[in-house]
Parts: sequence; C-alpha cells; structure tokens
Amino acid sequence: MRRLLGVVLPASVLAAGLLLAGCAHPPPLTLTGPKTDVAVTIPDGWHQVINSANPVIPEMVSPTTCAGADEVSCALGLARTATLPAKSLDQAVDVVRRSVLADRRIVDATDVSKGPAKLAGRDGYRYRFTFRNPKAKLTCEIAALPTGPPTPGPNGDSPYSVVLVWVSDNPNSPKVDVIDQIVGSIQVVNPAQNH
Repeated sequence: MRRLLGVVLPASVLAAGLLLAGCAHPPPLTLTGPKTDVAVTIPDGWHQVINSANPVIPEMVSPTTCAGADEVSCALGLARTATLPAKSLDQAVDVVRRSVLADRRIVDATDVSKGPAKLAGRDGYRYRFTFRNPKAKLTCEIAALPTGPPTPGPNGDSPYSVVLVWVSDNPNSPKVDVIDQIVGSIQVVNPAQNH
C-alpha cells in the first residue's frame, strides 16, 4: 500500500496505472556499436552477447539462454552489425560472406537472392543465401550500404556498413521473416563521428 495525496492505494492499482501510462513496455532492443555506422531493431527474445571471436562486433542472439564462448553454436538466430572499408558494396558483402562460409563445417551454400536495395533511404545491396552446418540449415542475409563520405579515401576504400542476420530451421528458431524485419529497421547513426 502506498499513500498518494493522503489516499492509501493498493499496489495493484499503482501497477495498473503504470501499465496504462505506457511504462510496462520496454523500449525495443537496438543493436549498434561505437565503431558502427548503423543500428537495427531486434525483436523480443534476443539478447546482446560479446562476440567471442571478435569482441568489437556488436552481436545479438536468440534464444536468450545462449551466452559465452558457445553463443554462435547455441544460437537459433544471430544478428551482427559492422562498418568496414571496402572498394564497393559488392566487396563489403563478399568480405562478410567469406567470413560466414570460412568454417570448414559449413556445406551446401546456395544463393537465394541478391541485388540492389534501398536501405535506410540509401542505395544498398542485399544478399540472401542458405547453408548447412552440422546442426541445421540456416537462412542468412547480408545487407550493405554506404555510410561514409561520397569520395573514397586515398587507397580507394570507403566505409560501408553491413548487417548480417541468420536464422536456423530448428522448430524453436525465429521465423525467416525476422530477417526482413531486422534488415528493414536499418538506420544510419552518426557516420561522421566514426571516420
């Protein structure tokens, strides 16, 4: 019981007031990092982990029980963001694609779709493919967009931001449409501060 303006209110009435005031809904999860020029919105049921292979890359996984050194092998869904120097959108996507497929346990990589796309109002590129690992078949998408100055640096590279999302075919995994939901939420954040 709490006293408010001389009136004693039960906790249930106070809780209901908070719910009606909108305090019961936490803000959506956002995935970004200090050296990353993009942010994406992540659905409920995911949580941020430290990428044990590369701690500077922001990463969220589903389910929330995956953590530590096994977060990738445990995850049924994964999202990462990064900003990297490249000569083109294609090269930025290819760098990420090669890093995903570099694991010798990955087989049967198959293109699903690829091509130009509008991302955060910019001309970008989306590449979707599937692959198998020892545990499941995964659907993966890499989305890339330019986030740096329009003129390349002295070595011909420009900053490109990428979003990598994959989901497993495990029955408890997030549905494949979560990929479009996450990629569709891309926002460019403070690119001038990161270069």
